[in-house]
Amino acid sequence: MIHNGMLKKKMKALMYSPLVPDSNKTKLIETFSAQMIISNYKELGLHVDRFFDGESIYLFECLKTGYRFYYPFKAIGDAEFYKDLSLSRDNYYSERWEHREALNILDRGDTVLEIGSGFGVFLKMLKPKNIIGSGLELNPHAVQKCVEEGLDVKQKLIQDFVLDTKGQFDNVCYFQVLEHITDVYGFIEASIKALKVGGKLIIGVPNNNPYLFRYDKYHTLNLPPHHAGLWNRKSLTSLENVFPLKLESMLFEPLNLTYDYFLKVQLKDLNNNIETLCIKALNKLFPKFLKRLLCKLYKGRNVLVIFTKT
Repeated sequence: MIHNGMLKKKMKALMYSPLVPDSNKTKLIETFSAQMIISNYKELGLHVDRFFDGESIYLFECLKTGYRFYYPFKAIGDAEFYKDLSLSRDNYYSERWEHREALNILDRGDTVLEIGSGFGVFLKMLKPKNIIGSGLELNPHAVQKCVEEGLDVKQKLIQDFVLDTKGQFDNVCYFQVLEHITDVYGFIEASIKALKVGGKLIIGVPNNNPYLFRYDKYHTLNLPPHHAGLWNRKSLTSLENVFPLKLESMLFEPLNLTYDYFLKVQLKDLNNNIETLCIKALNKLFPKFLKRLLCKLYKGRNVLVIFTKT
């Protein structure tokens, strides 16, 4: 067992940012109990003990970009973990808000590479628009299903795939994928290499600036082994300064699409601060007015960003 005090000293001296690999300008933000995380996953029917060999999990922030990442990196899930998760949750690979928004950006006849294509939900949406879609996926069960349905999906890492496909795609996209990656620099760099100059990089991730992490520190699926990092407006915008990219637009999922869950999280807040007490009171007296108000004030759970390769 690693001594926590010694580990913290070592981390402060040597912790480099996964997004800016030559920078050790990072800050320890939060510490989590590994045992509590294991317990929470067990409630979902998932056994994750194998990913933890210490007492704690740490959350760091890259001070150059605002990107937050969990450590140790070996606490992040493998292909077997995601297979188990997809089999235990019916809606894990499902049509999403980001898919519909991304479709509006693509043109008829475009080539699209989706990294982390799951069971092909988005790839199937491309066909009616005559968009040529290909996918990469590490879950062997999902790849098999896609191939059986006639979809062009390969079980490959983007870092390997791009060796033979540099500059071939009009668009590269990944939805709810980047937050699972430890080597974010290598992953994004490789995905940009697959793009033509002027092509679009489309990224959909959870928006970790809002209510979810603020009011529920131990939200199970926002922690390792499911999530490796946390993204928000600042860290996503910073990608312009790290890669040959120009930010074109940033869209936030409307809160009304997940309002019931948002309200549930707010009402569960045990601190009973002024904000929570006001929400509780207004929800009893004027629930419709409260919904309209909060949907104007708060961003939703997910964010979609569109970059152009320069």
